[in-house]
Amino acid sequence: MNDIRTRLLAAFDLEHKEHLAAIREALRAVEKDPAHHPDLVEIHRRAHSLKGAARAVDLPEVERLSHWLEAAFIAIQRGTVPFDATARDVVRRALDAIEDVVAWATRGGGEVDIAEVLAELTRMGGEGGGPEPVQRRPAAAEAGVAPPAAKPRPARSVDAGESAALVRIRSAGLERLFTAAAGLLPEIENQSALVAELRELRGEWRALERSWHAMRPRLLRGSQDVSGSGTTSFAGDETALRLSSFERRFRALGASLDAAHRAHDRHLWSLRRWGSGFQDEVRQLRMLPAESQFSNLGRMIRDISRAQGKEVEADIRGLETQADRVVLQRLKDPILHIARNAVSHGVETPQERVVAGKRAAATVRFEASVVGRRLVLRVEDDGRGPNREAIARHAVERGLLGADEAETAPEERLLDLIFEPGFSTAPTANEYAGRGMGLAIVRREVTRLQGSVTLAAREGCGTVVTVEVPLSLLSQRLVFVAVQDDILAIPSNDVARVLRVPADTLFTDLAAPTIRLDEEDVPVTPLSALLGYDGAMPQGNGAPLALVVLRAAGRRVALVVDALLATRDSVVTPAEEVGIDAARFLGTVLMDDGSPALVLNPAALSPRPGMSLPPLVRPLDESARRRPHILVVDDSITTRTLEKSILEAHGYRVTLCVDGREAVETLGELEDVNLIISDVEMPRMDGFALLQAVKGNPMTSDLPVILVTSRASDEDRERGLDLGADAYIVKTRFDQNELLAGIRRLL
Repeated sequence: MNDIRTRLLAAFDLEHKEHLAAIREALRAVEKDPAHHPDLVEIHRRAHSLKGAARAVDLPEVERLSHWLEAAFIAIQRGTVPFDATARDVVRRALDAIEDVVAWATRGGGEVDIAEVLAELTRMGGEGGGPEPVQRRPAAAEAGVAPPAAKPRPARSVDAGESAALVRIRSAGLERLFTAAAGLLPEIENQSALVAELRELRGEWRALERSWHAMRPRLLRGSQDVSGSGTTSFAGDETALRLSSFERRFRALGASLDAAHRAHDRHLWSLRRWGSGFQDEVRQLRMLPAESQFSNLGRMIRDISRAQGKEVEADIRGLETQADRVVLQRLKDPILHIARNAVSHGVETPQERVVAGKRAAATVRFEASVVGRRLVLRVEDDGRGPNREAIARHAVERGLLGADEAETAPEERLLDLIFEPGFSTAPTANEYAGRGMGLAIVRREVTRLQGSVTLAAREGCGTVVTVEVPLSLLSQRLVFVAVQDDILAIPSNDVARVLRVPADTLFTDLAAPTIRLDEEDVPVTPLSALLGYDGAMPQGNGAPLALVVLRAAGRRVALVVDALLATRDSVVTPAEEVGIDAARFLGTVLMDDGSPALVLNPAALSPRPGMSLPPLVRPLDESARRRPHILVVDDSITTRTLEKSILEAHGYRVTLCVDGREAVETLGELEDVNLIISDVEMPRMDGFALLQAVKGNPMTSDLPVILVTSRASDEDRERGLDLGADAYIVKTRFDQNELLAGIRRLL
């Protein structure tokens, strides 16, 4: 019986939203155009249908509210009650109450007090000859539900078509399944390299076969000449037998190679078919509707507005939009904070709104949608909008802008400052907002999700905040590029296009070089410059430039790279797990040779408002040529590559060595090494022996040495410091900021 009621509640959850949305839309149409005549018959029909559906699922509070809502609309139809602002306000609050009761019944939470709004509805419809009063009787027996109780019973919300047979599994096991599925497809794609190798082997074998056919007659003639000379007939026969045996084995090898190639093709086709389907199915397991996290958003908005003495209508849309469960979970708190801000800071009191010529009740709208492969969440209000003067004044007080700069700064740049930590224009802080940290935390969380968040003035009045993130955090499509000696990856969701253009087609007479794309002037900048590498773009010599055009927060920028390498699905190891800067990098992926490639965070590459882009040509001065030179010593290719990327991104020159002995030899060849970063456990010569050799040599004794090792014991740490190490960092607690701070201190 409980299963039946659960499924009925799920169906009612969908149905009541449709009815409420239609009635609310009718209210909005009247408020936009007072001359508009809503279809009151249709509204009455929906209230009546809502009452019947509530009765079937045993929700007496909803049934009673719907009954008197129906009576109110009958009174309005008969003209005994005017459909004025007061009536619309009562109807709106009745709809909110219905929504809150259904949310409580299906998902739990605090109980809903409907007495006040029910009394107002009764006054509206009591004299209008309304429908027959609600009878307290058992729900329809044919529905198979329990008799009505005093209060609705909370029940788990499920999809209307969900099967009653459910299986409970541990979330950790499900996450491991997701990870395995995410890693499967890239590995399948890597088999393409084996296909190429097999094809190349077949080509080599064909070439050998042709050479053999050319050589065989000469070899046989040579053996016959030897036999015919009368020297040794036996040698000629033996040569012919060996050639025949070789030919049989050679042909058998060719046949095996062909069979292996055909078998691999079949297996690869099957792997791609089933692997792709498996990953799609697993990805769907992670996809949930936005309603799973934001179903109570409307109620929260209404509760906050009432607590602050404001009237706010919550317009919640797109809750059926599906996205990765983890993405939705991590966006819940940011969206709730944005919505709280909209009510606390954006919306005025009813008195202020009336004085400003607005209706007393404000509207806060939340909308979820999918654009391409990205989830877009928008929170907008029709309140007072951003206070440009207050933002500029506060920016000057905090030293973020100069006084002259604040007066001329574009609005886009000023509004971007709102996301700075501690930035708040609120005169006082309360339990909901005003401390200036909320939006900074919102941006940080959205950035970690590889997304972007923007705030803008809403057309007419009010504010709109837009959050864009990838739909899923499983394996991602990445564009691999080369920048100097490094291979880097960029999420394809943020790549608008890739192209090659001659350098002399750029417009260089502006403040920053640009290229004309789709009737838009797009700024062009070297990716190496944004990452802190030295070098400049080619100067008008007609050489083709490889460009990656990024799209983020409504803006585009063309990044110059050394080469466009490939596009493929890969599993990204999060930045937090490998100890790199999450603000600049999303994480790492493994290349075919086992080496890691850094995945760039597009939000850190897109030019922020007011950001000055590097010039087309950056000549190296003497100070740039004298950048600190660091020797990185580690037998792990992963660690060497990560440390090299981090250090070069912060302006250091780096030379790599695989062990202590190579480091000692390199120090004998180089005279400009300023610092050594070394592992401890290495073949041939470990880090402790290297440290002794460096500190024991008068020529290098003053050279700073930082040990970065997995040895975390106090004995190892004391040994390293006793031998003269200037710093000792444990890999398991590796923090790149600690490493960089130590380097700056020592240099």
